[in-house]
Amino acid sequence: MEPHLRVGIDVGYRTHRVAIATPDGEIVEEFDISHSTAGFEHFFHRVECHRHRTELSVAVAMEGYNGYARPLDRLIREKGYRLYNVNNLKLARFKEVFPGAAKTDVIDARKIIELFHLRDQLPLAKDVLQEVVEIPPVNEKLKRLSRRRRQLVNEKIRVQNRFQSDLQSVCPELLAITTRADNRWFLRFITCRDDLRKLARLRQSSVRGIPGIGEKYPISLRNGNSRRVSHRK
Repeated sequence: MEPHLRVGIDVGYRTHRVAIATPDGEIVEEFDISHSTAGFEHFFHRVECHRHRTELSVAVAMEGYNGYARPLDRLIREKGYRLYNVNNLKLARFKEVFPGAAKTDVIDARKIIELFHLRDQLPLAKDVLQEVVEIPPVNEKLKRLSRRRRQLVNEKIRVQNRFQSDLQSVCPELLAITTRADNRWFLRFITCRDDLRKLARLRQSSVRGIPGIGEKYPISLRNGNSRRVSHRK
């Protein structure tokens, strides 16, 4: 790795700890910044002061802890600095192989600077810090959309599990007429009356009139499931 002004950031929830070092690993400044616009401006001001003094380009390494690195990681890349992410899986492997200072549980800003220094000497340490490369904007958009979709799917599963559990405790016979409680026809069926006990008194013509049911399910209701519904709330 060519000589760079090295910056290590210990990412936190409200504040971040910053350490700035020379290419040989000597710490020249440490400070805290708030996770705010003012904090980010102070960070870039301090880094730029050292960059102009040393006439070196800048390399920054940080952990993407629970997404708290955002949007600072994006601003760092927009500034033209090289950005490295601390790969926690490879870091754990590195700790197993090499005892000593790197064995500590807390990876603070100073430890990240140490990883920068070891990266030049040990191949295994080199894998711990992985450079974040520029990706096309469309990929960034797809990544955000896929992440949001995954969140929505997980939320739907949680709601569905609670719904099935509640329905099982109140009226398990209703679940026997469907393989999935989130079927639209089933949801329309159980919500067509304000009381589950009233479902047992539905006429076959009324059941057939519910969108998505057709001829099959009214037969199963007439064969006994609807009579058992009336015994529970």
